[in-house]
Amino acid sequence: MQPDQTVDYEALERTHVQSVYQAIAPHFSATRYKPWPVVEDFLGAIPDGSIGADVGCGNGKYLGVNPKLLTIGSDMSSNLVGICAQRGFEAMVCDNLHLPYRTNCFDFVISIAVIHHFSSFERRVAAVKELVRTIRPGGKILIFVWALEQEDGSKRKFEKQDVFVPWNLDAKTFAGKSKSVAANGGRRKGKKNQGQDGQDSAAVVEDKGDTKEVDRTTPSSPEVANPNVAKTIEALSLESNPEDAAPKVVVKSGNENIVYQRYYHVFVKGELDQVVEAAGGLDVNKSGYDRDNWYIIATKK
Repeated sequence: MQPDQTVDYEALERTHVQSVYQAIAPHFSATRYKPWPVVEDFLGAIPDGSIGADVGCGNGKYLGVNPKLLTIGSDMSSNLVGICAQRGFEAMVCDNLHLPYRTNCFDFVISIAVIHHFSSFERRVAAVKELVRTIRPGGKILIFVWALEQEDGSKRKFEKQDVFVPWNLDAKTFAGKSKSVAANGGRRKGKKNQGQDGQDSAAVVEDKGDTKEVDRTTPSSPEVANPNVAKTIEALSLESNPEDAAPKVVVKSGNENIVYQRYYHVFVKGELDQVVEAAGGLDVNKSGYDRDNWYIIATKK
C-alpha cells in the first residue's frame, strides 16, 4: 500500500488532531475519568512491580488504575500532560512516532484511542512499530481504536473510514472552569457524566454522532455539525487562534459554541490485525470488539 504523495499527512494531523486536543484539553479531560473494563483488566493482570507506558495518555486516567505498576504517560498535548502532572502522575510530551525510550525497556505498553488519529496506513504501522520497539521480549501490549462498525443504538455512525468528528465546545458555559477541572483530573461534583472515551457526557455536548467525510487529497474546512437546535451561523470561515493552530467554527445560539473538527481513521474488522502484522514482532493473544472499538492484546516475540 503506497501513500498518496499529494497529501500532507503530518499537516493534517497537526491541524486536526494535535492542535485540537491542545485547544480542548480541559474540556476533554472533564469527560475522561472512567476507565474502560478491558483496559482495567489488562492492567490488573500485569505482574506487580512492572514498568510500562501509556502512549497517548490524555489526562492520565489509566496511569493510576493499578498502583502496583509504574506507568509512564506521554502525549503530544502539553496541556493534557500538564493535567497529568497536576494529578501527580509521571508524564511527558513526545511523539508516538519518535518515543524517547530505550529499546526493550518496558514490560507493557497501552495505546488507547490513539492509532486511529494517524492519517495513513504507513503512519499507523510506524506508530505501532515504535510501540513494539520499546517493549521487552515477552512484554505485553494493548491497542484500542475506534470501529467503523458501531453497535445498534450508538449515537455515532460512519459511512466512510476517514472522517472529521466534531467536538462542540460551549465556551460560555465552560469559561472559568478550566483550572478546577484540571486540578481534579476531570472529576466533577454533582451529576456524573458517562465518562468513557468516545461517549457523550451529561455536562458537555460532544460527538453526537455527526461526522464529516474527509477529502483525502484536500482536507476540507470544518463545518458545523450540531443538530440539537436551529442556529444562526455567523461564520463558517476558519479562524486563526494565536495559541494553537486548530481550525474552529463559531456558532451563535444565545451562547457561543465553538466546533473543533478531529480527524479519525475508523477501523473495519480485521484492519487492526493487518496493521499489527505489518508492524511485526508481535504474537497476537486476543483480538476483539468492545464498546464500538476494536482492540488487540499481543506479546512481543
